[in-house]
Amino acid sequence: MKPNYFDMTVHDIDKARTFFGDVFGWQFKKYEASFEYYTIETGAADEAGICGGIGTVKHASISEGRPLTQITIPVQDIEAYVEKVRQSGGYVFDEKTPIPGIGWYAICAEPGGLKFGLFQKDPSVE
Repeated sequence: MKPNYFDMTVHDIDKARTFFGDVFGWQFKKYEASFEYYTIETGAADEAGICGGIGTVKHASISEGRPLTQITIPVQDIEAYVEKVRQSGGYVFDEKTPIPGIGWYAICAEPGGLKFGLFQKDPSVE
């Protein structure tokens, strides 16, 4: 399965947005949430690569107070993949969590601790 999204958590979201915009030409769009978060358009739809999002370390427990980049892998059945992670010796940090109007999200890690996200699209999620 191919990763389709990345999340970056940073200390200063305004400086990071300016930096990535200046260096790579990325465009940012405010995402309506209870915390500060922006989606990132990294290029044209027909250009190779993935898009992502950016938020602050204070709103991302997974960051443990440090900047990080995390990939997300799309799955058809998030509960089945969370179970596969556990059965394969991995860890689940955040269980299946709703993203209203978008789908479900879980944060996992491989046995050595490298974290990644799982995402199941479901626009009916409230």
